[in-house]
Amino acid sequence: MAFRWIPAKKIKKKKSENAQKVLDKLKEYLESSKVTGEPIQILCGFWKDQQTVITYQELRQAVIDGAISKETIRLWQQDYSILVANQLSPIWTNAFEAGAAKQPLLEGLNFKFDMQTPGITKWINERGAEFVTASTQEQKNAIAALLTKKMRESHTVDELARMIRPCIGLTEGQAKANVRYYDSIVTNLRKEHPRMKPESIRKKARDAAAKYAERQHRQRAMTIAQTESAFAYNRGADEGIRQAQSQNLLGIVKKRWSTSGDDAVCSICSALEGVEIEMDADFDFKGKVLFEGHHMLPPAHPRCACAVEYIEVEKPFGSSHLGAGSSYDVPESNIQELGEINVENTDSAIAYYNEQIRYDEKEKLIAIDRNGKVYYSEGDKDSVGFSGITLSGATVTHNHPSSNGIVSFGKDDFIFLQENQDIRKLIAVNELYTYTVQVLSDISKVSYSDYYRKALEEADIFDMDFDIQHKVFEILDREGFVSYVRENFN
Repeated sequence: MAFRWIPAKKIKKKKSENAQKVLDKLKEYLESSKVTGEPIQILCGFWKDQQTVITYQELRQAVIDGAISKETIRLWQQDYSILVANQLSPIWTNAFEAGAAKQPLLEGLNFKFDMQTPGITKWINERGAEFVTASTQEQKNAIAALLTKKMRESHTVDELARMIRPCIGLTEGQAKANVRYYDSIVTNLRKEHPRMKPESIRKKARDAAAKYAERQHRQRAMTIAQTESAFAYNRGADEGIRQAQSQNLLGIVKKRWSTSGDDAVCSICSALEGVEIEMDADFDFKGKVLFEGHHMLPPAHPRCACAVEYIEVEKPFGSSHLGAGSSYDVPESNIQELGEINVENTDSAIAYYNEQIRYDEKEKLIAIDRNGKVYYSEGDKDSVGFSGITLSGATVTHNHPSSNGIVSFGKDDFIFLQENQDIRKLIAVNELYTYTVQVLSDISKVSYSDYYRKALEEADIFDMDFDIQHKVFEILDREGFVSYVRENFN
């Protein structure tokens, strides 16, 4: 009996829905024409121009001197600087925006990505400068590899000068491979066609090597386009999460490395699959650090297509608040009916209930509908929810415990107002104030995040009592969206 060994089937770990989504969106972006088309054409055209502009006399002199001139290197650096400023930086900017826009954790938030933050500008400028320096040095090393003593001794000056031109723009390894390809063709033609003229042999070899160089240039352009776009895309995702945190839209977030999980994943990335770390920590992978913060995010190597899944592990202070109609609703059975009052006595009844709940360490809510029915719900220190009540024309009050970080109305209160614009009024109380807001005009399209930023811009950094949430509603009142009042309790 014969035995046939069957290798064990690789088991692909099942990913969370969000992890698969971030991978799919990154893959979709990297395969788009913005990455695979335009940048490749730009880079290949750029290197072609550099090959054309350098003269045969300059190349011949470089072979004689055994080194490319300092002036040529300076011009190459200048070329790369212009390339980055005029053509690559806008592509990186688009990748930043795409990375932030395609993050599942940011979906459904009133969040607008700001490309003008110092962190983004700094990263693009520094990455551009590093790209210019590294590309110029790589090009210098590639040509230097063709001007070694061994190369000059085994080829004529004219032959080597002509071989260099198509190699401009290649890496050192690619340039050496191109010369080996040229030499192998020369050797084979001499062996197979001993009567062929030496110049004809060299011309055929040059033509073949030039076509090979075109393929090499395209391969290098693809690597640069995908890798640099992945750097910017993942950096944009990270920046988006951080901006949302700064706006109190997200709380504590951790990041989890995610690979495709298939056989194409390298050993470096497969070892990182599922690794979870804090936002400011580095992933543990080896390799040259290309820029500050390189190891905080993928890619780990050229053409790496890994992504990061962001996971909120703790809500921000003041979130999960007043969950009516939102994802924080509590079951209807938690609602208690307290009875019924004359609707003309609604305000005095609300004032009474305010004093009953003002100091409580759990959030409690009282709603009196348009017919005078009174409802009560109790939550925890961060939120209170209710459902099954007709809110049109209702008056709703609730307390903000001192421990939950909310003073005036927070983001979830604002979302509640957006979803229930026809309530009579919304009230919040704490140990110091009573806050009352009424909707005056349509706020369904108003972004809380935009007004949060406006409030920050108007903030007085020397005012120790500055309340950002109070300021948000003051601005909304000033612009006519709501009527908002804050009254001292004492």
